[in-house]
Amino acid sequence: MQPMLNIAIRIIRNIGNIIIKNYEIHNININHNDNYDTNIFIKKIYKNLNNMITKIFYKIYAQNIIIVYKESFLIFNYKKTIWIINPLDGIMNFFKKIPHFSISIAICIKDKTIISLIYDPLKNDLFTAIRGQNAQLNGYKLRCNNYIKQKNLLFALNNSYFFSNKTNINLIYFFKKNLISLRISGCISLDLAYLAANKIDCYINNNVKNFYYLLAGELVVKEAGGLITDFINNYNYRNSSNILITSSNIRKLVISKH
Repeated sequence: MQPMLNIAIRIIRNIGNIIIKNYEIHNININHNDNYDTNIFIKKIYKNLNNMITKIFYKIYAQNIIIVYKESFLIFNYKKTIWIINPLDGIMNFFKKIPHFSISIAICIKDKTIISLIYDPLKNDLFTAIRGQNAQLNGYKLRCNNYIKQKNLLFALNNSYFFSNKTNINLIYFFKKNLISLRISGCISLDLAYLAANKIDCYINNNVKNFYYLLAGELVVKEAGGLITDFINNYNYRNSSNILITSSNIRKLVISKH
């Protein structure tokens, strides 16, 4: 596993370097060009990232790979190994010059994620996880707290939580009653990485449309001791449109209010 992780670290840091360079250029263009077209810029970024990532994979695996593009994801299939890469999670933050976005990589074999990485290139924070071993932040082991703080609970929500028809009134009352702070960060992978690092206490998504956005964070959370279910305590959450990620005690508390 370690050699594959080392390759993934090299790839994700290279992606980060390109993103940082474009972030700096993007800031200059936004400030000095009233006619700046963000759509053209993002296409250029993805083209550069796709070319760079593809070249790296061709060097490693020669021509024996299958490349698939799905939404904003790059998927590389080599024999029984699948790499799922999101080169820029938090794209609106990137455009608005909010320093909160990341790159994620999930490496899967037989439908199981065996390695995952989440990298914040601005802070140089690298979250990694190997299936059955542990999760780390910059080489330090992560472990989710399994107790309920009476104060200062911080929950992260999906972007459309309060505008969804599936929003639960009981949960909103629960947030208010318990003075729970809420965040909609615009970067799912960092939400999950921060949960594993105890920077947030719970992640709730009531409108899961593409599980690829949660794939890398899923393994990081699990290897840090976090639990993932749907709102009715079902562990077959990948077939559900909603997801609850937290420690066991907070999960019980949230589910009882749903």
